[in-house]
Amino acid sequence: MLDDKDKKILRELERDCRQRTNQIAKATNIPVTTVHNRIKKLTASGHISSFRAILDPDKMSKPLVSFVFVSLNRNYFEDTEQKTDREVIGKIASHPAVQEVHTVTGDWDLLLKIRAKDISELEDIISTELREPKLIDRAQTICAMATYKETTNLIYNGVG
Repeated sequence: MLDDKDKKILRELERDCRQRTNQIAKATNIPVTTVHNRIKKLTASGHISSFRAILDPDKMSKPLVSFVFVSLNRNYFEDTEQKTDREVIGKIASHPAVQEVHTVTGDWDLLLKIRAKDISELEDIISTELREPKLIDRAQTICAMATYKETTNLIYNGVG
């Protein structure tokens, strides 16, 4: 269970994981040794899974964000040695342009988040690279016109 000190530290790390321990200690009013020990504990327990840079999609020439509802091709299971949804989902998830893969309720099997340079690249990813190996039976693509908020933060207002 996370206490208030853990949440304060995590909120600071979400804001900027490059901060030094003493900077986090100052921002949270928690002693440096406590911050250091808690970060080690939170990492060991899996509450912190990694530290990474978040790249700007525009500067990386991947400004187009799309969400793709997917129905898996059940015939693919019969025609290949793939025996489970997870194996097929793993193949889709391994594509470098696919940023997120979620199983969903309703008429679709999956919801993908894909970043691409432009519509042409997106079409190639979906039509050639994902549909050609017959992984996908059908798809519905929604392209975002603008992004007003995108975050990975899980701690907000001290609640986590």
